[in-house]
Order: sequence, then C-alpha cells, then structure tokens
Amino acid sequence: MTDNSHSCQALVLTCIDFRFHEQIARLLHDQGLESFDLKCDAGAVKYLVSNEKPEVKNWILENFRIAQGLHHIQRAILINHYDCGAYGGNAAFKSHAQQLEFHKNQLMQAKDLLKNEFPGLHVDTYFAALEEESRVKLVAI
Repeated sequence: MTDNSHSCQALVLTCIDFRFHEQIARLLHDQGLESFDLKCDAGAVKYLVSNEKPEVKNWILENFRIAQGLHHIQRAILINHYDCGAYGGNAAFKSHAQQLEFHKNQLMQAKDLLKNEFPGLHVDTYFAALEEESRVKLVAI
C-alpha cells in the first residue's frame, strides 16, 4: 500500500538562479501541479546531458531514483532559462534565437535520457525568461 502523504506529482529540475524559483512554483501550480520535489543545479539540465562532470550527472539521476522510490513521482519537469550563467549567459550566443535553439536541444537531450533511464516517466520541458518587472514567462518546449 502506498503512503500518499509522502507522494508528489513530479520532480522539477531547474537552475539554482533564485530569481525564478517562486514564480516558477506559482506558474506550475496554476497549471495544476499541486506538489513537487525541487532539484536545483547550476544550468539545470547542463550536466545531465554533458559528460563534463559525470559525478554531477550521476547525482542528478540518483535524485530522480530517490524521488521515484520515496515520493512515487510519475513526472519530471525540466526548466532551463534565458541568460543562464552556467552556460555563459547571453554573451555565449549570437542571438536570442540561437540561445533558444541551443536550450531546446539541451532540454530534448535531457528528456530522451530520462525517458531511457526511467521508462514510463512523463517528461515536460520548459524554457524560462525574465520579462518586464522581473516576471517569469515559461514556454513549453
């Protein structure tokens, strides 16, 4: 028998950037996500799809295993953001369009990896940007 008091709907993997956390939580709640585990790493999916730091990749995957085992998650939500310092910020890209395309690719790689590692896990991907008055906008990828 599953203890529903220790169950949640998803694990959200996002960047450590404090400017996004509260608003992302509110936006996800507005979309019907009532409970989630929050995993924050610099660059969000950066080290999940890179071989640059395999120990970080393994730790992120271990967090997904823990969330499945302890909190019975059925869903992952991956959120990268515009002007992320872990990726070099805006200066690393020639244009907004190039940056968005790069992050789409990173998010799709991470989604494929998680679906292979955790069959049956539903994975959603988003790209976040700060707009006027520091409001966060989430775009589904």
